[in-house]
Amino acid sequence: MIKKYVTDLASQMGVKLSKITLTEGMPLGCLDAHVLEIASGEHVAGVLIHQSELEDIQNSYLLELKIKSALERLKALTAP
Repeated sequence: MIKKYVTDLASQMGVKLSKITLTEGMPLGCLDAHVLEIASGEHVAGVLIHQSELEDIQNSYLLELKIKSALERLKALTAP
């Protein structure tokens, strides 16, 4: 579900993605957090996402802001 959500936001912002990865927080020592990595070509932006944000994707304004911020960073890195 998160991959579709990120893909939709990227499409709206005109960012072409090459990879989306969600890493569970448990191996990283975080019980309630995950790392979302969004790649465009050779550039990667990471976002820390809490489990509660994932559970209510459609109504989490903070999650949308975090993802859009990462996409803006990618957009700036890939600009000519």
